[in-house]
Amino acid sequence: MSKHLPRAAFEGETAPASVVAAPPARPNRVDRVFDLHPALHIATFGAFALYLAVMWAAFGEKDLLISFGIFAVFIAGFFFVPAAWTRIDVREGPLASWGDFMREGFDCLTGHLTAKETIAQVMIMPAMLLFWGVCVAAIKAFV
Repeated sequence: MSKHLPRAAFEGETAPASVVAAPPARPNRVDRVFDLHPALHIATFGAFALYLAVMWAAFGEKDLLISFGIFAVFIAGFFFVPAAWTRIDVREGPLASWGDFMREGFDCLTGHLTAKETIAQVMIMPAMLLFWGVCVAAIKAFV
């Protein structure tokens, strides 16, 4: 997990105590393996898979079957391999629930983010990719 340092720490100044917020109290449980709730990984995978389905619906032909198969294998690999890593992790204790994630948010290198800000940062690129794919498919359908 990353640790937020205020700018004053790099300038040789001492930051006031009100600037450096203490991390939220966490009950006796382990952190997530990839720091984000698994629902965000599933939603990202779903957006990429849906993009691939939209592209297949718009441009899918018999000649492109192998190419789309390769795309599907890579997308699946990017998400199923890390999912397998989480099962290999042997840390004991309960994992954080969705409610914990919504309450605590996420700590990154630029500071603390609320859960809504985290969801926006994580999902903006897959959502824009899916939107672009739908637009391209619509242009192909109407032109």
